[in-house]
Amino acid sequence: MFEQVLKGGQVFWGDTLIQADLAIEGSKIAAVGSNLKGKTELDATGRWILPGAVDVHTHFSLPFAGAISADDFYSGSVAAACGGVTTFIDFTAQTGDEGVLDSLKRRREQADPLVAVDYSLHACIGNYSAKVAEQLPLLASHGVTSLKIFMAYGKSGLMQNDKGLLNIMTACRQHGILVTVHAENGCLIDHLTDQAAEANNLGIESLPLTRPVFSETEAIRRIADFSRYTGCKVYVVHVSSGEGAQILGCERQRGAHIAGETCPQYLYLDEKSLSGPTGHFYGCCPPIRSKNQQKLLWQRLAANDLAVVATDHCPFTTSDKNSWQNKITSLPMGLPGIETLPLLVLNGVHSEKISLQQAVKAISENPARIFGLYPQKGSLMPDTDADIMVYNPDCNHEISVAALHMRTDYSPYEGLQCRGCNEMTILRGKVVYTRQNGWQGEKGGGRFVERHATDAEFFIKKGLPA
Repeated sequence: MFEQVLKGGQVFWGDTLIQADLAIEGSKIAAVGSNLKGKTELDATGRWILPGAVDVHTHFSLPFAGAISADDFYSGSVAAACGGVTTFIDFTAQTGDEGVLDSLKRRREQADPLVAVDYSLHACIGNYSAKVAEQLPLLASHGVTSLKIFMAYGKSGLMQNDKGLLNIMTACRQHGILVTVHAENGCLIDHLTDQAAEANNLGIESLPLTRPVFSETEAIRRIADFSRYTGCKVYVVHVSSGEGAQILGCERQRGAHIAGETCPQYLYLDEKSLSGPTGHFYGCCPPIRSKNQQKLLWQRLAANDLAVVATDHCPFTTSDKNSWQNKITSLPMGLPGIETLPLLVLNGVHSEKISLQQAVKAISENPARIFGLYPQKGSLMPDTDADIMVYNPDCNHEISVAALHMRTDYSPYEGLQCRGCNEMTILRGKVVYTRQNGWQGEKGGGRFVERHATDAEFFIKKGLPA
């Protein structure tokens, strides 16, 4: 007899749903089979039993444009659990010329006492200093196997020039570090923004004009060339355009070791959201694109040109957004999203845009594989962490900020009708959320997860795994 058994549900197993029970012993999945008995039995009849989601792109307590993102590591991770996200990866923040281990230590001291689900961190740099070069070979031994760099934000001191890209990517290849990239052409964006400022045209409608699709597609092509030249594995964050996603697929076919993500805002919102008196609430970088780009993104996700859907969760309150003085250069950029990630991606299954297999891979298996968490995270295999989302595929659900747990006073998806909802979240064998009783976990109950190197086979194959 097992400690706990989820009874009567449909378990995601072997890339499909099977009618089965799932047993848990301690913090691990013990078995998947028929007629399993447990000391505690949880009724999952009519529910999908899915691996907990893995959001590999969040920004908790991030300073931006004079504000700080509204969710800290506690509130944000509680919201994550309520939505079915059991693991997230945030970022370190380099100060001056400090090394990657220094910023990692500082960020962990901030996060460890607060996190309510499991987490990891990407190292993040703007200045490839001597200390960074010295500490980079030691990064993996501290459980961090990815480094974030920028091809934009030159005025903030984050953007890498070609020399920086070459040096960083060469070093990361040598030390088994995956490079994650903000792929926009920063020089072009700065030039277009300066032109808009001279024309006194920095309203929210100028955001997609100063950060056009071309700024993204050009940067993706360029970083793919650097990947081929250096042999460095690259992951492109927040691809906002269908054209950019299409290029990712083509570059993989040409031999680049490259993968990428998109975000729910690019799959559900379009540039019409930027109009009107609340248009600035929807400001994010890259910006929301046209309806046509949105449609193409879904198609490229279905074609496996995109590996992951992550959130770029970076919420601000309406008060923070309203401080922008009608200038995009003063606007805190970012949107809330971690709690609604599984809902919005799985809703794409009901609307027949993607398959259930593709949805689960995009929010669980693929991010775990790419970022060295698999199979402990992102799977329901025996002897792996019992991180589970019990999902009701049949309930009708309307998104409302009043029912969400993220620390913001608006939702960009307010009023959106979705099919399905998360009914229970289990973190390492412990029920931390039920739809009936709400949050049941603990502050500090999450753990820092040390990651291994990325799944190399994922990058070697031509095209993403089917």
